[in-house]
Amino acid sequence: MRVMALANQKGGCGKTTTAVNLAAALARQGQRILLIDADPQGHATLALGLGERDFSLSTYDLLLTSDVLVEDARVDIAPRLQLVPAGVELSAVEARLAGVDGREHKLRDTLRRSELDHDIILIDCPPAVGMLTFNALLASGEALVPVDASTYSRQAVQKLQETLDVLRERRGHELTVRLLLSNYDLRSRYARSLRDELQAVYGDLLLETIVHPTVRVREAADLGIPVLDHDPTSRAARDFTELARELGSETVDLSVPALDHWTALLHGPEVTQKGVCFVAEFPRASEVRLTGSFNDWSVQGTPLYRREDGRWECLLPMQPGPHQYRFIVDGVWLPDPHNEDQTINEFGGSNSLVTVP
Repeated sequence: MRVMALANQKGGCGKTTTAVNLAAALARQGQRILLIDADPQGHATLALGLGERDFSLSTYDLLLTSDVLVEDARVDIAPRLQLVPAGVELSAVEARLAGVDGREHKLRDTLRRSELDHDIILIDCPPAVGMLTFNALLASGEALVPVDASTYSRQAVQKLQETLDVLRERRGHELTVRLLLSNYDLRSRYARSLRDELQAVYGDLLLETIVHPTVRVREAADLGIPVLDHDPTSRAARDFTELARELGSETVDLSVPALDHWTALLHGPEVTQKGVCFVAEFPRASEVRLTGSFNDWSVQGTPLYRREDGRWECLLPMQPGPHQYRFIVDGVWLPDPHNEDQTINEFGGSNSLVTVP
């Protein structure tokens, strides 16, 4: 599954327009798409015909309520296309999360706990580099940056690149970046000059597809539908269809620097010669224990110790074969949010799985 953030701190570059119409085009091409509206303006939600009275749960709840998952908040828009909507309450998230440990990983953690059967997740970011954008970027493996032909575009791209450099250097998180010429009229000498400059600086990061300006996009947004539904023969519909083909056909190799904790966080428990290493990320917990089929589901469990980076860890010798397990976090039994291998238990919940060769 691919997770792609659409980000640019400059407004008016066509970011939301791209998010909505790319999602619709990918869905029409047979991909299962989830679009997450992470912009407090909620423009992606409005562009797909939803008002704040049309939903009860939103991106706000994904970030602030630990028991709300994607499957609780998503709304069916079209075949193979779902939306997690957003409203003005999302603007309060940054203040609500101030001082909270792990606040920049809230969206990533919720995605990992959720039941996701999508091929691609698109996240529409706000036009600013703040907590919402950091959550989106740290939850993603790719960043799509729409760039319009305006005076401040090159500065906006440079500023976003600086943000991505910070994530790579300080968080060990590297994204595959693509630039998209959006709302771009190549009849302008300035637009052609800027395109050539971006091509010279960013090379293959600049996508071949160009989204040209057309009034059909604004008409579709006013109607609350993608442009492919409004006028499938329009230039914009053809542009977004071609963009979906270009991006949808890519095989993205998500490389992460060799930091020890990333292996466990991305792939669940790690089987070593000395035993199985379990790593858990519960930053606000005061106690974490491990229980499972290997110890008859003991309510005492095996204690994990807190590492210097705040994560919990234990190394447990285990017999060969499959084992089911859960974490006991301050008395609450939870499946491993970082292990995709799970099975339904007799109580209707999920147990995590690890197999020792």
